[in-house]
Amino acid sequence: MTTGPQVFATHLRAEVRRLLTRRWDAVVAFALPLLILVAVATMLGPGVAKNIPVAVVDQADTAFTRAAIREMQSSAVVDVAYRPASLDEAMALMRRGEIYSVAHFPSEMKHGLFRHHTTVSVYFNGAFQTMGSMAAMQQSAAIGVAAAPRLEERARQMGLPATQLTAPAVQVSIIGNPQLSFELFLGALLATGMLHLLAACSALMAVGRLLFRRSFHRTRLSSQGHLFAALTGRLLPHWMIFTAWGTAWIVWLAGFRGWDVAGSMPMLLLGLAAMMAVTVSVSAMLVAALADIDLSLSVTAVYSGAAIAFSNATLPLDHGPKFAQVWSQILPFTHYIQLQTAQWVTGADVRSSMFELALLCAMAVAALAVAWLAMKARSRRPATSAPLTYDLPANSVSGAFAATFAKLPKARPVSSLLLLAVVLYGFYYPAAYSGQVAKGLPVAVVSTGTTPFALNLVSHLRSSEGLDVATVTGSAKEAEQLMKDGVVDGVIILPENLGRSLAQGVPDGIAVWLNGGYLVRVASVGKAAAGAAAATFESQLDGLPELARVAKLAPTVRQESLFNPTQGYGDYAVPAVVLVILQQTLLMGAGVLIAIRRESMARPLALAGRLGLWLALIVIGTLSSLFYFGFIFWIQDYPRAGDLWGILLLSPVLAAASSALGLCFGTLFNRRERVVQVWVGTSALLFFLGGAAWPHFMMPKLLVWVAHVFPSTAAVQGFVRMNAMGASLQEVAPQALVLVLLAVVYGALWLTFGERRTA
Repeated sequence: MTTGPQVFATHLRAEVRRLLTRRWDAVVAFALPLLILVAVATMLGPGVAKNIPVAVVDQADTAFTRAAIREMQSSAVVDVAYRPASLDEAMALMRRGEIYSVAHFPSEMKHGLFRHHTTVSVYFNGAFQTMGSMAAMQQSAAIGVAAAPRLEERARQMGLPATQLTAPAVQVSIIGNPQLSFELFLGALLATGMLHLLAACSALMAVGRLLFRRSFHRTRLSSQGHLFAALTGRLLPHWMIFTAWGTAWIVWLAGFRGWDVAGSMPMLLLGLAAMMAVTVSVSAMLVAALADIDLSLSVTAVYSGAAIAFSNATLPLDHGPKFAQVWSQILPFTHYIQLQTAQWVTGADVRSSMFELALLCAMAVAALAVAWLAMKARSRRPATSAPLTYDLPANSVSGAFAATFAKLPKARPVSSLLLLAVVLYGFYYPAAYSGQVAKGLPVAVVSTGTTPFALNLVSHLRSSEGLDVATVTGSAKEAEQLMKDGVVDGVIILPENLGRSLAQGVPDGIAVWLNGGYLVRVASVGKAAAGAAAATFESQLDGLPELARVAKLAPTVRQESLFNPTQGYGDYAVPAVVLVILQQTLLMGAGVLIAIRRESMARPLALAGRLGLWLALIVIGTLSSLFYFGFIFWIQDYPRAGDLWGILLLSPVLAAASSALGLCFGTLFNRRERVVQVWVGTSALLFFLGGAAWPHFMMPKLLVWVAHVFPSTAAVQGFVRMNAMGASLQEVAPQALVLVLLAVVYGALWLTFGERRTA
């Protein structure tokens, strides 16, 4: 009589042996995690953006404008790479992707500077918002620094004490990430999210091995009814492997890169282990409940593949659609990120993370219990055979072309990727960013005074669209604890004598403490706090007419977001993500189609048949592109159709490159599930390698070259500029050439070597 522990040990040994000896299982468990972590570490190694290329159009050429340019050149953040003579030339540079922002000093500034009100405009590329807004902020700050001494000199000429023009300084302190490093923020988020997805796919295939023709009957017989022991024996290696990978990443960032864990390392590691336990348990639950590996992989790609977007770590979902808010709270990754940020970045008390840890553990237990019960139910049903084929005419271009479309509805694993996934992601993924901008972020205000100035400042903070004053307290320690516990996103500390010191011309500073674990929120809270302080100071000057008159002589710096006027996060992120979605769905769909043909031992296609199949996939990919760039971008109101003809011409090229790569990739597999299992975990990395969120000039050149092996990299740079920025096909010629070369190379490989019978 076989016991439960014996069954557990048998399946544990079998799974370990398979992971060590079967090529693609080993790739997903060992090779892909290593490659992804190395790529993320290499890509985000610089951490802080430096030398962002910008331009200056100086049509005034005064001592002030030259001083402002010197301030920009002395900054480590921006690099004044171009000095075009006109804004038109600067806009052409921006459309080609050579600069991220441009400061314009108009010719009117030559006359009466600091005697009449003038405006300096700083235009930045909102389509690549992360770098664009950062560059614009630095150029604006340099202009302000250059203006300050000249404004004081003008006040002295008018016989006024310049010190009374001094606004209260806003001193921003970033808790846990003072450098505003993307290495900590994105590294901790991105690497863990991709490990989460890889673990889900790896565990899913392990449980799928217990499934035979939609039934667990054979497994129940071989394990003598000990299904739970068999299930846990299969899952344990995957939980251990991916928990180890996550731990290795924490050790890398905390131990080697210096991003110390501010809170409890044991709690952080327990949270990681619990999250991986949920991951493998949910995979088991999906396979057991659906009894379909293809469908289970599709659901996994939906729930885990977009977990980063719905995690609340980038754009807060508080003001997004109800679906996005509810779905975010259902996803286990959301709760792990809350625990990770609290313990790693802000140094919260261990007790504040107990709820997330307990919730993750409860999710794991519940999912495992459902998986076991579903397996028991499925084990009583007989096995059913459902052979799947995708035969095509081997020697006819038109025949293979037509048959590809005719057989598509019956081949659900292929149609779900090429058709259903395209439609689903068109509405599903944008839901995470439909809120567009961070609004109503809760902050705590520390104020011990009741002066009119302090009350006025709190009133301005309350009226800010970006902030919600959750509490006003007299204790800075209490407010800081609220931020560490995740109750508020920032703390604003007002000095007791701020109003009196402002009137005396020597104002105390306003302290702003922000949570460095959420860089998007940091920018929003900091900007809103600075705006409220400036508005309060301006209202204070209204009572001093002479001072107000002098202050208004300072040049106004006007920042304008081009190609994304609302500065919406969705308008910036989704158009780039769409290119990755188009590539991934087409690539995996083509790969699954070829793998099905290998499974069913279909007759190999001749050159004509291969060409017909490829042409059919190009048509499908082109129509998918137009569905996004036309209908989805229109109904979601994203920037679109800047250069319609360029988009129409380049869409088939993108489809040709992506489908040919997928066809070649599919020939490596004799099981269709392997295609999705291996490839789906690369999506998030490919988005960042596209250069939309983290620019190519901050990456090692070798990594950028490797990134261009994938069509999505050139597509992100080319299509976003054409769609949102109105760049012409000529202005994105380098990206178009890369796509053409990839289509030719991958197409030639497919037409020459396609469907060779490899082991």
